[in-house]
Amino acid sequence: MRKFLWVAPCLAFQAWAADPPQPGQLAQPGQLANTMQAPPLSVGGKFHADIVRSFGLRGVAGGALGAAISQATNTPGEWGQGWDAYGKRYASVMAGSLCRQTLAFTLESVLHEDPRYFPSTERSKKARIWNVVKQTFLTKTDSGRSSFAYGAVISAFGAGQLVNTWQPDSNDNIGDGIERGFIALGIDAASNLLQEFIPRFRARELRQKP
Repeated sequence: MRKFLWVAPCLAFQAWAADPPQPGQLAQPGQLANTMQAPPLSVGGKFHADIVRSFGLRGVAGGALGAAISQATNTPGEWGQGWDAYGKRYASVMAGSLCRQTLAFTLESVLHEDPRYFPSTERSKKARIWNVVKQTFLTKTDSGRSSFAYGAVISAFGAGQLVNTWQPDSNDNIGDGIERGFIALGIDAASNLLQEFIPRFRARELRQKP
């Protein structure tokens, strides 16, 4: 299963590295063409976007759900059951989220990446879902170009490993950190899907109909 999970980022990188389309050609898979536009964010705007991901509705509700799933599967087993155990799991999820968004903000600021999701302006569901998939691994830069989403991807796997520092022995190896990274990217994809089809979940400046 873990070998299979490596395929997605490899394909995304291959798509990103593809040559840009020539006039009259269709956009390559590694480009975010036909998406809504918005002015670039300042560094403060990027900080606000990343903080909302940790402590806004998505972060708080996602943390509660993640802790509930860990409680149901008794992961890690050393923390046991009960409200005290749930509190530990919730705190762990929120701390991991904060670590990730801190890493993401730093990389996005240095690399001039835009942390927002840009909905497709296409009408077909297939094109819009493909846009959701692409923006899990690709992003727009402050100049409007497409780029591999270094901030999102590196922060997902970096935070996954940082979480190991407070996990018990049964849940603190490199493989566990890699698994957390893929889970984080899966949550990103789910968030993208909501923003693509439900305007109220988007950034305010991107809520008009595509």
